[in-house]
Amino acid sequence: MASHFHNEFIMSVVLAGKPVPDSPSFVKVLKRQGINIIHLAEFHYTAHPKGPDEQRLKELKALFDQCSHLSDSNFLLLPGEEPNEFFGGHWLAFFPKPVYWVMSRKAGTPFESTDAEHGKVYHIGDKADMLNLLKAENGLAWTAHARTKGSTGFPDAYKKEDFYLSDRFLGAAWKALPADLSEPRLGKRVFDLMDDMNNWGLKKKILSEADLFSIEPENEMYAHLNVNYLKLAKQPQYKNGWQPVLDVLEQGKFFSTTGEVLIEDFTVNGHSSGETIALPADGKCTVNFKTSWTFPLNFAEIISGDGKRVYRERIDLTSTQAFGTKTFNKVLNMKGRKWARLEVWDAAVDGAYTQTVWLK
Repeated sequence: MASHFHNEFIMSVVLAGKPVPDSPSFVKVLKRQGINIIHLAEFHYTAHPKGPDEQRLKELKALFDQCSHLSDSNFLLLPGEEPNEFFGGHWLAFFPKPVYWVMSRKAGTPFESTDAEHGKVYHIGDKADMLNLLKAENGLAWTAHARTKGSTGFPDAYKKEDFYLSDRFLGAAWKALPADLSEPRLGKRVFDLMDDMNNWGLKKKILSEADLFSIEPENEMYAHLNVNYLKLAKQPQYKNGWQPVLDVLEQGKFFSTTGEVLIEDFTVNGHSSGETIALPADGKCTVNFKTSWTFPLNFAEIISGDGKRVYRERIDLTSTQAFGTKTFNKVLNMKGRKWARLEVWDAAVDGAYTQTVWLK
């Protein structure tokens, strides 16, 4: 699964009166990358999120119709937006089915209404309304490009807000910011946030994002894509909704990668990411992980925390060769720790990371 694409196909083609191809170039590009699930971020300063209602609902219907039309048995194109309203900073919304909502609510306008064409229609006026919408439709929200760009200072600024403490607020998204190849890992800023959130005691998740504005055959796509491998039993079909995708994200049953490194398995005392385990009295934990790679690896790191400090156990992998697969195990004393996670990085600073295993 890949997330956060501002392709703006609806506003620039479908509703612009241009010929609508049966198989648009952006879909062909994404399929060629081998991605099964795409979460869009349409209407990014191009549409009418606050209405008028007639225009907003027309735009949403066009989005839903195109996502349905362009999805197939092995490719799921999912509607999504980067609303940047109500909460602060930049954030993404993700619902498990088409949801009609307007990002404004005038005096006297009900939170929820119904019309013959669209069914339920929600009007959102503030952060409380937005949280109620996420709860009503079982949606998720998360901070986009946390602690940088339009999210500078977030999610820290709202970490005590009800919406952030809710299980409807997933966490944040990671991408290679800063993209500093003098560092041994990419995107250190959001990894620091991940460790902070873990030490705050919040069971948040960090999925990877792309945040791209152009998806064309002539673009260099692979270098800018980050993907999430989800532990799904099968590929959801658009017509049935995609609640299983949101469930896996909530459960932390996924790992994220720049593509060149895969983490096929990761457990702490037999339990995988997203799960909570009881620490033995002596704190002894066996960490197992299986990884595959393209370029020679540099290191793996088991990161853990006790609610205040962050601890790093580095495993030197500079003896590896290109194109390998190996299972590793490491016995650590985790006494007093409250969480643990894994990162693996290669010689070209490509990498992968897991979600958190919780310890108690």
